[in-house]
Amino acid sequence: MLLRDKVAVITGSSKGIGRGIAHRFAREGAKIVVNGRGREAVERTAAEIRDAGAPVIAVVGDVTVRQDVDRLFDQTIEAFGTVDILVNNAQTPVHRGESGPFLSMTPDGWDAYVVANLGALFYCTYRAVQIMAPRRRGSIINISSNGASRAHRYTIAYDSVKGAMDSFTKAVAVDLAPWGIRVNAIRPGLIAVDNWEDLSEAEKNRRRGVIPLGREGYPADVAWAAVFFAADDAAYVTGQLFEVDGGLLVQGRAPCAELRPIVTPETFERAGTTKPSA
Repeated sequence: MLLRDKVAVITGSSKGIGRGIAHRFAREGAKIVVNGRGREAVERTAAEIRDAGAPVIAVVGDVTVRQDVDRLFDQTIEAFGTVDILVNNAQTPVHRGESGPFLSMTPDGWDAYVVANLGALFYCTYRAVQIMAPRRRGSIINISSNGASRAHRYTIAYDSVKGAMDSFTKAVAVDLAPWGIRVNAIRPGLIAVDNWEDLSEAEKNRRRGVIPLGREGYPADVAWAAVFFAADDAAYVTGQLFEVDGGLLVQGRAPCAELRPIVTPETFERAGTTKPSA
């Protein structure tokens, strides 16, 4: 129960990574605020958490809209009296105009995507800090991406926003440190959300093949990192950017591009090499 009685606002928590964080925080004793744009998904996730015995409220709203952000925090204060943890997880979908090859992008698509996502990051953080600062404590966790460090193809606006989020994380962490508010970011790699289950097994294996740990990640993998940053045990940790990617970025080459065959437990034993002792 690392988060016992802490109040956690998790944006975009009706599905995917945000939903995984909400469920894990609830198991750690937190009071949960589920947020998202779709009423059905928000209420379903809130009901799951409620059925598991955790205090929870559902607030439908779009955090790229300032009025919706104000309503999100107003309802949180009305229900739970404070905010201890903010997870900035929500992001707007990527549409044509801000994705694809650079030459297919449009100024309007760029403006809409960047303004919406950086606006949501600022609006939510601003409201949370107004509550946390007088109490001289709080934890803000931004869900970034490994795309902030290594560029994806065809997602220039997305990677740019995540890079800005990382800079925002560090700058705000330094600025708010005297108030005891910690600000950190998590950079997920390949996480099995969205349309993962719709992929063929061959395609899943192709994507897994570039990851040293040999598998996709899950929302629960990201959620555990979020618990660490949110817990009081991490009281001396702020301004950090933490990779949760199965070792993807630490390698010099992907396995498919290595100059020699990759040694695995199976090939190691088949070669007749002495087995490592237990």
